[in-house]
Amino acid sequence: MSSATFQLLNHRVVHSFTAEPSNDSFNVMDARVPTSLSIDETIRLAASRIVGCSDSDRVGILSLLNVPFDPSISGLSIEDQKNVELAEYLLSSADRVSSRQYDEAISLVDLCDCLSSPKGNAVQRVVHYFARGLRERVENETGRNYKSPSSKRDDGDEKSYLGDVLRLPSPSIVLSAQERFPYYQMQQLAAVQAMLESAASARRIHGIDLKIKSGLHWIAFMQALESRPADAPRVEILKVTAMCTGAVEPVRATGEWLTGFAKSKGLNFCFKIVRVEDVLDVRGEMFGVDQGREAVMVYSEHAFVAMIGRPDRMETLMRVVRGLNPQLMVVTETEANNNSPQFSARFVDTLFHYGAVFDSVDACMGADDESRTFMEGGIMGRMISNIVAREGEERVIRGVKLDVWRAFFRRFEMVERRLGPVAWQQARLVHETAPNGEFCTVERDGKAMVIGWKGTPLVSVSTWKFFRSARLVNGSKHLRIEFE
Repeated sequence: MSSATFQLLNHRVVHSFTAEPSNDSFNVMDARVPTSLSIDETIRLAASRIVGCSDSDRVGILSLLNVPFDPSISGLSIEDQKNVELAEYLLSSADRVSSRQYDEAISLVDLCDCLSSPKGNAVQRVVHYFARGLRERVENETGRNYKSPSSKRDDGDEKSYLGDVLRLPSPSIVLSAQERFPYYQMQQLAAVQAMLESAASARRIHGIDLKIKSGLHWIAFMQALESRPADAPRVEILKVTAMCTGAVEPVRATGEWLTGFAKSKGLNFCFKIVRVEDVLDVRGEMFGVDQGREAVMVYSEHAFVAMIGRPDRMETLMRVVRGLNPQLMVVTETEANNNSPQFSARFVDTLFHYGAVFDSVDACMGADDESRTFMEGGIMGRMISNIVAREGEERVIRGVKLDVWRAFFRRFEMVERRLGPVAWQQARLVHETAPNGEFCTVERDGKAMVIGWKGTPLVSVSTWKFFRSARLVNGSKHLRIEFE
């Protein structure tokens, strides 16, 4: 019988996602003729080749290396063929780890390590970081130190990093990276448009940012406020309060940048930092909300993903947010399913997800770009290692799908709001005009937007309001809640 890893791969290859698109959906341009395989295509070809082998063919590494190349894909370039073979070695090493065949697993990881590189092509880069995660997992499970045959490993201080996952350096580096990704532009425009519509008649606006990074969304929000119709109320003040649990310097730099921009626009602006050591220490009064006099907008971009395994912190933060009485809460989260307790399922889902991310980075950034080096090694590489190598409380990165977030928010009596048509129009404009925008996929998921890369979902944008005053409406099939 095939191992769990190969069963999952077989299911993933045969049952590709083919949802019927809605009227709001727009996908990859069919007219595009690729010059080489994407990472997703490379993984699927590698998986199909491995799944086609008998169990006996998978017993030894030499047998794996001697499997003849599939004639149906022999027309690929030499580089693509090598990439498919490299992906095979990675998938096979994960299978050995799953079945606790550690010696063979490490031999295959060593092979991946020799053939991959954090400076190579996109496939080599993603294999490099997944192989590193597999090595760490074997070391954790065996208590042995398997030294890499190359000198490319960069362990760093894992616990220090995970203490504030997704902590970023100077806003300039982050901004430089963000501006190049069309799907990031889409998610930011959708979020800003939702806040703008909710605060259309507000004179005093208070933005609560649960995990501020570059602050680009607040720049876009200020620009949108500046273009409000002449008959709209004049904005007396815009306040932004950023919650911080890590290093305060990058947050302070973001605040200075936002303050300078607001000044250039003649906007009365105030920036404040709420610094706590732990989310459990957050209190509502720290945010200085002037209840009843200002429209409160809560902005959450990847603020919850590191708290899925720590429900006490999630619940503490949500109770505080509820107490702030926000007019709207905008949530942007990774659309991934890498929280399975089963290693095989988690590895396969994570590989396809980050394969799409690395593929987008390769399309949007230069090979030697400083921002790319930081994104791949400083952020994504460490996240991959955490997902692949860690278990229990040490596994901090636990991406889940939108429906999981919906179930969580409903526990706190939150009602999802529908993204307006302008948000969809802006996403379509980016899709049609931005560099590499044609590779983005945008789908409606209920009232939310799910944005992906070449068909793989990457991020969701949803908007929420706390249930306070409502009425029951007797529909044809169900009772539903509507706001008064």
